[in-house]
Amino acid sequence: ADVVTFNEVDSCTTRTGVVDQMAAFARQMGGWNQYYAAAMPYKGGAYGVGVASQPALEVIRTDRIALPKLDGREPRAVAVVEYKDFVLCSTHLDLTLESQLGQIEVLNHYMDSVYADCGKPVFIGGDFNAFPDSEPIALMQKTWELLTPVTNSFPSHAPDRCIDYIFMRSNGKKVTVEAAEIPVALQTVDLATASDHLPVALTVTIE
Repeated sequence: ADVVTFNEVDSCTTRTGVVDQMAAFARQMGGWNQYYAAAMPYKGGAYGVGVASQPALEVIRTDRIALPKLDGREPRAVAVVEYKDFVLCSTHLDLTLESQLGQIEVLNHYMDSVYADCGKPVFIGGDFNAFPDSEPIALMQKTWELLTPVTNSFPSHAPDRCIDYIFMRSNGKKVTVEAAEIPVALQTVDLATASDHLPVALTVTIE
């Protein structure tokens, strides 16, 4: 992969050995770029989402969007990383309908304000905690294009629901999807124990 989005990432919490998980991943990948967006303080550190990328991809700008808690369990966030040819975001929405709709509204307002005229596609991936035929996904699809298949991704040991997606706003750029899948097996890792969600893999060409 050239870029990866992460959900449920700890930064220096006691439950995961006071490790900055995004920084540790970047080091193990041989010096990748990484950006972490904390959603909330947690056990001496923080809990949130992140984006990591190949060193050859120059990071132009990073930002954190704070998403409202509303009637949900906890505050959420969006990690935003702008590169030369595209923008990549990672998020993890809450579980309740009211919170999901409110969080998507905040996300859309930010994108309309900051990246509507940027001339490059914007991608967002993550756990939306919503089924494909749900109101939150319908709201996303009013202004975003769903690029990944409606395939069960959770739980990883026996997936029976689709709640993980990658969406795009093309912003006038031609983007071709070369491949999109939710892998159920890899040669290098046991996906059922690596995470409680299966990965979502997307390959695109930006012209």
